[in-house]
Amino acid sequence: MSVESNSDVIDEERRMARTTAIGLGVWLALTLAAVILLLAFGDALSSLFV
Repeated sequence: MSVESNSDVIDEERRMARTTAIGLGVWLALTLAAVILLLAFGDALSSLFV
């Protein structure tokens, strides 16, 4: 295995790690937004379904 192919593997791993981190960040932001919206408007929303 040459140094160049080793570098390609490391670059690919970094790209995958970056993509995973971005995906987790987006998921966390959406979850936090949903929790905040439920805390702010939970009573109004629950009255629609009761």
